[in-house]
Amino acid sequence: MKTICVSWIGDNDLNYSVINDNIGPIAALMNSKYAQKINEFHLIHDHHRPVELIKYKKLIKRLYPELVIYFHEASLEDPTDYKNIYTNVKKIIYSIETAYKGMDICWHFHTSPGTNQMGSVWLLLASTFYNATLYQSFYDKKNKRSEVKEVEVPFNIEVEYLPDLKKKTEQKLLNDFHSLPEYKLIVHKSPLMQSLLKDASRIAALDIPVLITGESGSGKELFANVIHAASKRATNKICTLNCAAIHESTAEATLFGWSKGAWTGSYGEGAGLFKECENGTLFLDEIGDLSMETQAKLLRAIQFGEIRRVGDGRPYKVNVRIIAATNKNLIELVNSSKFREDLFYRINVGKIDIPPLRSRENDSWLIAITALNSINKEFAALDHDYKYKKFSICAKKFILNNKWPGNIRELYHTIQRACIWTDSSAIDAESLARSVTHFNSLAAETSTYQKQYEISLPVDLDKLLDGIKKTYVEQAVKLSGGNIVKASKMLGYKNYQTLSHYLKKSK
Repeated sequence: MKTICVSWIGDNDLNYSVINDNIGPIAALMNSKYAQKINEFHLIHDHHRPVELIKYKKLIKRLYPELVIYFHEASLEDPTDYKNIYTNVKKIIYSIETAYKGMDICWHFHTSPGTNQMGSVWLLLASTFYNATLYQSFYDKKNKRSEVKEVEVPFNIEVEYLPDLKKKTEQKLLNDFHSLPEYKLIVHKSPLMQSLLKDASRIAALDIPVLITGESGSGKELFANVIHAASKRATNKICTLNCAAIHESTAEATLFGWSKGAWTGSYGEGAGLFKECENGTLFLDEIGDLSMETQAKLLRAIQFGEIRRVGDGRPYKVNVRIIAATNKNLIELVNSSKFREDLFYRINVGKIDIPPLRSRENDSWLIAITALNSINKEFAALDHDYKYKKFSICAKKFILNNKWPGNIRELYHTIQRACIWTDSSAIDAESLARSVTHFNSLAAETSTYQKQYEISLPVDLDKLLDGIKKTYVEQAVKLSGGNIVKASKMLGYKNYQTLSHYLKKSK
């Protein structure tokens, strides 16, 4: 056990004088009974009085040759800057701890030398990180000499002060979080979502992996974007990979990159997503669809911050935050040996479970209004004759009463189709029901084909599916009046070229 006392050297110490026995605070402690149980004195100084400091060091060493005294230089620009004081003190304490690694240290802090802010930092450290003894030097006017006493903290800083500080910090964090454009894209009013977004703001501030779970269409990518935007990595890129859409043979190259000539027919070199979003965030959507082999390599990248490109055995260091999302039950996948248990625990640190739209009270109506405004603007830009739409009262009831099993995505596309099919400016419940039935009719039609399949075996499955596709393409083209752009949106295509290519091919 080492007993170590740490103190700033203040102006009163540099003004050290033996006139009338009025000595400086540090010398007063070294003269006191408390000095007998201290193994080492570590004195911290800045640069503001270099000449006096040199004299003081020589004097204190000469007067107290029996004491072990070390001097530490601090890069202190402002002796009243709490953050600067705290940073310097913590750095010096850490250096002492490193020198005596494995040994217990009994800390003593001298609060009197230096500024009031320096004394306050000792008080803070003694009440939180270190169970330290505090000393205070003072001049006894009655006896005309310097004295020293132990100081007791008059309150429990952890109980009385830190909770209030934490509350203020969290409120500032939430205010900053709410001002983000990405936050405003998550339309909500329900207490359930407010609580979830509060959790997301806390997770965003911590540089930890995040796992977002929820049904398809519930808004997992929106949460990933807002967590990134509120994190310290916000100034760097967020890259997105849909793991369900990537082929197993190219997953490794896509994630980690490839070197020249990595495989037959490969061209040039590829950085890979880990390198592309260096110091940023990598969002792995539908992570449950990755192969076990790719999971193993992903685990190493997260665990050691190290990747190897395809065709290149050299390790490369990476600094990336992982946000993963899935609509599957990863625990069930782990139990069935389809997902690595060690990877699950690596990504399941900050957990966000997004509720389905049906559990979010009246959020569906707010989302519907926002979606309609967006769709109106989008369609008006494509077609100058388009009439801006609004919801009728019965449409509102329909939206609130519907369960929306496809969540936000289903609600959005239902409104999108209703805008296409409705000639008037008002969307009523019937228009919405017809739009929802569009999907239900597909299920019914598929059921009909299923019965035929069961009754009359064998069947040409490719021909059967082509027939279903052709029926819906023809219907969409007819309803859109031959407008390929509108028909493409009705069919859920991302761009009209896909539909155009199909129509040319089927002629």
